Amino acid sequence: MAFTEKLKPLKKKLSQYFPIKTNIFTKYFLTFAFVFFILLIVLGTSLFIFVNDYSDDIQTNLLKENTESISQTVGSMLSAQDMNKKYSIEKSLICETISTISSSIDADIFVCDLDGNVIFCRERADTPLFSNSLSQCEKHDDIRLDEKILSRVYNQGSVVEKTTLLNYQYFIVARSVVSGNNIIGSVVALASTGFQTLVFDIFRIFLVSAFFCLILAFICIYYLTKSMVKPLQLMSKATKQFAMGDFTYRIKIRGNDEMADLCRAFNDMAEALDVLEGTRRSFVSNVSHELKTPMTSIAGFIDGILDGTIPKDKQEYYLNIVSTEVRRLSRLVVSMLNMSKIESGDVEMKPSNYDISEQIINILLTFEQKISGKNIEIRGLGELKPAYLIADPDMIYQAIYNLFDNAVKFTNEGGFIQVTLKEHNSEIEVSVKNSGEGIKEEDLSHIFERFYKVDKSRSLDSKGSGLGLYIVKLMIEMHGGRVFAKSDGVDSAEFTFILPKQFSPIYKKEK
Repeated sequence: MAFTEKLKPLKKKLSQYFPIKTNIFTKYFLTFAFVFFILLIVLGTSLFIFVNDYSDDIQTNLLKENTESISQTVGSMLSAQDMNKKYSIEKSLICETISTISSSIDADIFVCDLDGNVIFCRERADTPLFSNSLSQCEKHDDIRLDEKILSRVYNQGSVVEKTTLLNYQYFIVARSVVSGNNIIGSVVALASTGFQTLVFDIFRIFLVSAFFCLILAFICIYYLTKSMVKPLQLMSKATKQFAMGDFTYRIKIRGNDEMADLCRAFNDMAEALDVLEGTRRSFVSNVSHELKTPMTSIAGFIDGILDGTIPKDKQEYYLNIVSTEVRRLSRLVVSMLNMSKIESGDVEMKPSNYDISEQIINILLTFEQKISGKNIEIRGLGELKPAYLIADPDMIYQAIYNLFDNAVKFTNEGGFIQVTLKEHNSEIEVSVKNSGEGIKEEDLSHIFERFYKVDKSRSLDSKGSGLGLYIVKLMIEMHGGRVFAKSDGVDSAEFTFILPKQFSPIYKKEK
């Protein structure tokens, strides 16, 4: 533990001078390659063990069969008195048989007497005819079977196990030799415990196959990992672009899997961020303009009064303009505060059951002076009938007020404003239509956006903030309703909102 603590400062210094960055591609590639390599090792080991065991079983069975055959041959040809090294034709034949079988099965077979001394082996098959004794065998003269093995052979009839002879390990298969009813010796077959040629051949084939499989697997893993990681790399690149304020970067979507869904969601997020950034810039620009214009007028007129540029008989006139501009600023600030509260869900709604037609009439009365000044004809009032709904009266009042304020502002001299109230089964529909210059089709889709003005020159709407219709949309939608505009684009525009009779708010403040 102390040694590990001592290494920490060294590791920290090394990381400062030699920073090592590991990317996700390297991690995935090495992980997949390691797993595949481990699987190949497990498969190769299992195959090697299986083939080796199978080879051992075949060799053991072969040794059993041949030792049994030789045991029967020796037992039928010799007796206990013949278990010596004196020469006879029968013994020479036995040695030749042992030599032939040993060569064919690649094993060392020999016959021992009751004491475990080797009597017959393949080396003694070359003994000349009519010799006094069998040839000498340097290989087997020093071999003497262990007494424990001999005891088991004589008691059980046969033994199959691993043993060590002359400092080498062998498979040993021993069988007793029976002549008549007496045991006169044993036949022993030794085979090397090392791996057999078949095992080596199969393992060699496996290694060659595994080598090419590894190469192919690494190529496949490389491209597979690259295809998996590429969307993440593109997302990382896009994130860096977003951090620099560029929200135009998009990821190419391929396939229809979870990664494609993630890329699609990422692009949607980028689109939303792009819109949000555009809205933010537009908001800052519009607010700056809306605040700058009246403040410039106010500052100019006040400075003119203070330095005497404006004569005293004109001061009251310009002070009224300053007062108007201040009230305009106040309305703008109030509108922005209302907008902020609505968007954040901080507005507490107080629904009640009331007659919306009566509310429409009361709102029109507040515009009586402006309507008379422009000689505007109000249509549809006589057709209004009581229509009750459950909603927040103050919010609906503000929404209708903004629509009429907009209509009065843009209605031409001697024009008209038509009010329509329709009652459906579960909804109430209110329309406000005014004559005058219509709304172009390209403006209709933006008419309810904040700070958006159809009159770009601001000649008709010099005192508007561009928030009125946006607030109308927010308030109507807060009640579960909807609002839309239509125009022939020439000489009229119509705004319609539909509210449910029963209160069904969309935006709810979380407690």
